[in-house]
Amino acid sequence: MAVTKPIHTLNARGNIMLEVMRDHFKLTPQHMQREIQGMRRMLEDALSKKGISYEKLKSALVPDQKRREIALVFDTLTIESSWYGFDVFKRIIPLLEKKSNHSILVGDYLDQPGQTDRLFAAFEESVNLRRNVEFRHPTQFYIVYLNNLSASMIQRFDEGLKDYEAYVGFADTTYASVFKLYLSTMLVNLGIKHGSLFIQGHEPDRPETDDVNMCGYPFEASGFVCRSISADLEGVLLTYKIERPVFQGFEVDTEFALNAISVQPLPLDDFTIEVEDAKLAYVKSIKEGSVERAGLEAITPAELAGLIKAKISASYIYNLVFLAEHDVAKFNVIIELPSRASREPTRLLAALEYKPDQKVLRLLTLF
Repeated sequence: MAVTKPIHTLNARGNIMLEVMRDHFKLTPQHMQREIQGMRRMLEDALSKKGISYEKLKSALVPDQKRREIALVFDTLTIESSWYGFDVFKRIIPLLEKKSNHSILVGDYLDQPGQTDRLFAAFEESVNLRRNVEFRHPTQFYIVYLNNLSASMIQRFDEGLKDYEAYVGFADTTYASVFKLYLSTMLVNLGIKHGSLFIQGHEPDRPETDDVNMCGYPFEASGFVCRSISADLEGVLLTYKIERPVFQGFEVDTEFALNAISVQPLPLDDFTIEVEDAKLAYVKSIKEGSVERAGLEAITPAELAGLIKAKISASYIYNLVFLAEHDVAKFNVIIELPSRASREPTRLLAALEYKPDQKVLRLLTLF
């Protein structure tokens, strides 16, 4: 029997390939798990041939409760070229550090029927402006989204772009907001900056030995090396998903994530959360700081179970692992809570064991 390999993140929210494959060929969960795991092995092999470790891409692919995310905002009306993405990235790329890992997503701030006023309100609430700008229509703004950032990295971008006329400012998108929610429906994956490499997807029928700078942005001019793999693999397994609630109609994303590590992918809304007394006592003693920030020192197992249950659909699941030696499938989810000591929320990572036979999610740790 093939080994079930861990998967950092799986994207069936913005990529329909798995859903189309399942529905067209009428595949069972057993077949789908083999297909997903087969793609995972193909990805690891393709990356390895280009000197890239899949494991080392983790920090660019999963949310981190201790790191920041930002959306850099640019006014395209001030850029003469119709290829405004090139003009923007000509300024951004030299500001990227050579040792860090980030996913980079891009796209226009798209207008939606009847939503213009709400889009403006979300923009106004979240974007820290560097200069005055007239909001004529949402699509005048081009967004570059980066994850896995430190405070000094954010300052480097903001200071480095301040003299660029098109640079409007940035939004700190670490925490949930209406602006972040909108961006999660608009932006697409550009690629992963992995140290001095930039990894993109290329056409699936291109030879796997090829390396193509598909976006055409001047990474090489700043000393980066472009690598590329099949877009079929990149789109499903190398795409960072901006956190947002699980919307009706998008439940399939969680289904396929669970199917990657289990042949019983069931709706998590039907599950009971199990928090053992000893586990909660351990969490309170070992993770005292984060528990205090969230105001959970006096919480009972039943109350914590209810809290996790209420928050489980407020994000997506990642770090998908099956431990064959223990017959344990598990995943992580970020839980965002009001903070006692700060205006910023507290983000806790919950690791949960997936027990489909009992329809139970057992808390493994919380920090």
